[in-house]
Amino acid sequence: MFIIGILLTSIIGYLIGSISFSTIITKKKSNVDLKTVGSKNTGATNASRVLGKKWGMVILFLDISKIIITSVIAFLFSLIDNEVFSEISFFIPALFALLGHCYSIYYKFQGGKAVSCLIGMLFITNWVLIVGFAIVWWGLIFIFRKVSVSSIFASLTVMILIWIPQISFINSNYEWIFSDYLAYNGYNFFTAVSETAIAGKDWTTALYFNALHNISPHLFYDSLFVIQIVITLGILLLIFKHRTNIQRIFKGTEPTFFEYKKKTSKENILKT
Repeated sequence: MFIIGILLTSIIGYLIGSISFSTIITKKKSNVDLKTVGSKNTGATNASRVLGKKWGMVILFLDISKIIITSVIAFLFSLIDNEVFSEISFFIPALFALLGHCYSIYYKFQGGKAVSCLIGMLFITNWVLIVGFAIVWWGLIFIFRKVSVSSIFASLTVMILIWIPQISFINSNYEWIFSDYLAYNGYNFFTAVSETAIAGKDWTTALYFNALHNISPHLFYDSLFVIQIVITLGILLLIFKHRTNIQRIFKGTEPTFFEYKKKTSKENILKT
């Protein structure tokens, strides 16, 4: 029965993720259709080409919020004392919100390239992943000045980090608990997070939204394996959405975004 609850929250997540703040705000502020300028992508990066980087940051945070709101809704549903909602995942609906961001039902299944929503998924998962993503992203943007290069390699870094036990299993006391995790009796990769929580482990830092279930009467936790798979699928979708960027990178035609020495005219930016 709990599958129905996951399906319901995933549909809600998809509908929330399908909201294109970049399209709405750009149309309202400048009467420009993002699908006709720049990269023709309805994401924060392309919106910032039209509205400027400050508005791009606003849109970025709004897109991140779609993931957080979806996870909060899933959590609230999980508090309902009914078997349909007894084992609702936070992370599967978040993945559907990311899917809606990339393929919006409101805009003929067109959308962004998943970067902002991936950041949202990292926010509800593990602070170490956020730090890793940020270090790689900012490091590469100052070197190559290409958002696509930074986003792709930062995401690939996270995809590696999520499968490293010493990072995925860090607790709030910064202790490596992977050995205890494996040693726990009745270990099962799909349920061990719940068992570990019952055994008294502190997951507050490792898994932000899993920790919220401390106030839930159902004591259900997304398994770490499910979380790893969801994050990995989100990153694979991100890379797929950047396939044209990857082609331009190899051809040497991928445009830069940040300029140090001189400002690029708005007209030139919108052509890239």
